[in-house]
Amino acid sequence: MPTPSWDQSLTNLRDLLADLYWDPNLARAKAREAGLNPSLIAIGNNPMVTWYNILDNARITGRVSNVVAAALKDYPDDPLLLQARDQALNAARGADIAARVQWQAPVEVENLEKLMGKQSTLMPISWLEAGLEIARSVVRVVRSDGLLGSGFVTDTGLLVTNNHVIAMPAEATATRVQFNYQKAWAGLDRPLVEVGLAIGKGFGTSASDDWTGVWLEDGWQAATQASGLKLSELPPGTPKRDDYTVIIQHPGGGPKQIALYHNVITYADATRVQYLTDTLPGSSGSPVFDTHWQVVALHHSGGMLREPGTKLQVYRNEGIHINAVLSGLRAQGLYG
Repeated sequence: MPTPSWDQSLTNLRDLLADLYWDPNLARAKAREAGLNPSLIAIGNNPMVTWYNILDNARITGRVSNVVAAALKDYPDDPLLLQARDQALNAARGADIAARVQWQAPVEVENLEKLMGKQSTLMPISWLEAGLEIARSVVRVVRSDGLLGSGFVTDTGLLVTNNHVIAMPAEATATRVQFNYQKAWAGLDRPLVEVGLAIGKGFGTSASDDWTGVWLEDGWQAATQASGLKLSELPPGTPKRDDYTVIIQHPGGGPKQIALYHNVITYADATRVQYLTDTLPGSSGSPVFDTHWQVVALHHSGGMLREPGTKLQVYRNEGIHINAVLSGLRAQGLYG
């Protein structure tokens, strides 16, 4: 029987378990209770990463239902855990909607067509075309030690990624940037193009704001046929709470993907932007776009975070405000 692929239900379960068992010791205990071997699983202080690793191991070994059962011992009435259990039990036949879901209600004409949230999610179809053009600027970053991340390239050949992806010139020297690491419509691999970095042309970084800028080697445009990259300008961003975001990324270091659902900004200040957009390890360095395809942040972290300026612990993803990145790039002579 083929191993099931990672899907949205596992992402939802990961988010829930990371919230319930954010302590790595509790996560390790639950993994052991589910029949997994914690010594074979990377368990650390980032609950999102920890539970991705646990559930990925459970997916491969066929023990996802064991993990859900272990969590239900602690939270027997949790509706999301019960839903996850039911999904596992009813995977083949699904739910009987007529019998189990009370959806029928009197229909009022004025309620037949409505905008369903604070903002309209209707977009012109050309928005997809623009996104495909922008996506060519998003690259996979491959270090010589095997560490994988994401980044984006401007039309001048400047790679922008995280400091924790490339922290120093020595790491950049042997790093390769991969364009087109993605699947085509038919599921086939696109032609992959690798380009090196030219630290002699300029290198800048900031550990506190977690960004790095470094130039691609000469000839990158001809090699990638990417002379038409659309990120020619990075105007100041104005992200604010309840705005929608889109992240084009290499989650898990895999082929390029786009996160389109429940993408709402939950907090923004002059240096940090927090949002609910899905990411995975390997997404670090991805551009966070608004609905106009303007970069508003550089993704760098996720999990149980502290909201800046408060003691509130929240489960979100976080990026560096693009204005803070631009200020740093300018200060180190890499942009504008």
